[in-house]
Amino acid sequence: MTLPLVLVHGWGVNTAIWNALIPELEPEFEVHLIELPGYGDSPPTQPEMSLAEITDNVLSQAPDRAVWAGWSLGGTIALNAALTHPERIKKLQLISTTPRFLTGSDWEHGIQKEAFDKLAISFRGDYTKALQSFLRLQLYKTDRAEQRIFRRMAKDLTSLIATHHTPSVAVLQNGLAILANTDLRDQLPHLTIATQIIAGQTDPLVPIEASHFLNKNLTSPHSLIEMETGHIPFLESTKGYIKALTRFCKTES
Repeated sequence: MTLPLVLVHGWGVNTAIWNALIPELEPEFEVHLIELPGYGDSPPTQPEMSLAEITDNVLSQAPDRAVWAGWSLGGTIALNAALTHPERIKKLQLISTTPRFLTGSDWEHGIQKEAFDKLAISFRGDYTKALQSFLRLQLYKTDRAEQRIFRRMAKDLTSLIATHHTPSVAVLQNGLAILANTDLRDQLPHLTIATQIIAGQTDPLVPIEASHFLNKNLTSPHSLIEMETGHIPFLESTKGYIKALTRFCKTES
């Protein structure tokens, strides 16, 4: 019997972001792709939704006692689900996830509000153009040969994602508001589920120090895997990512 695996995508994209992994995952897992409200074919139940409401929406789509893998905003949602409904989740994988997205007087491991606001403005216009730029940022490499590869990947991903229903400006703004206003740092010691942290060492959106903070402050069984990637480790180093996930799921804890 295969283990159920719930995949929760991040902000601005949809479940198509996982497509390249599915053939590799299906022999080991019963894969459940969760579409966030307002993305893909999942209509939002209302224009504005709180983190708690989106978490409940995702929980309603997920099987019991599955392994959850959440990426970026999806990681925030998965972490919140594990904190509020631990009985529903067997294990938790946090990919490029931070307990607090924006910098603050007591938090240096985020992005500046100015850069955050610039991102929000860019998505008010041409969604496809903004998405491709956003993906290129996440996949950035200094090596020119790798730059060309990741530019092509960003372009192909944009075309794939844009074939699905594109999220409205209201849905995008709501997701950004959740990222801007969520701070789960104080909740980390209350997490009771075995957790694997996957972090990109050159992530431009979630500094590696944020993953170090998670690793230091979680009290449940946990591990940190640092990868030589940016914000999308499962696409930048697919084999390494799947190896880490499979090992984590097969380890008793």
